[in-house]
Amino acid sequence: MRKETKKTVEVLHTELVFPGDTNHYGTIFGGKILAMMDMTGALAAMQFCNEEAVTASFESVDFKKPLKEGDILEVRAKVIFTSNKSMVVKIDVYRIGKFHSRKDYGCGGYATFVAVDSNGEPRTIPQLKVTTKEEKRLWEIGKQIKQKATERASSSK
Repeated sequence: MRKETKKTVEVLHTELVFPGDTNHYGTIFGGKILAMMDMTGALAAMQFCNEEAVTASFESVDFKKPLKEGDILEVRAKVIFTSNKSMVVKIDVYRIGKFHSRKDYGCGGYATFVAVDSNGEPRTIPQLKVTTKEEKRLWEIGKQIKQKATERASSSK
């Protein structure tokens, strides 16, 4: 039986940074950013596989620019790699202009999500259809991330 293949879908989430989201320097808490990334990544995973999905791991998240109170943030997430029951999702955060169209890259990272049924058991998912050079490049990155996560999981048993 041939497995279903499908193209990735990019999920966007936009949020305004409020005072309660920031530290004493006026920059957003890292944990708030991670929560936004986790939620947007989960939505991308669920929309891709048409199943519930849970976070299995996060790779390093690199903060490149300070994101501050009053900034409008755009979180973008898409599946870049699939295995039998899990997906690697690329998640990027941008500060978008309130009064102009410029976007500044704030931070980004990768997370692995597992599709699950109503009992929390892993489910088989469609495979990502990879056709462009960029999709193939991202697939290779996702493959390496999945391998590292698998190695970490087996070494911590």
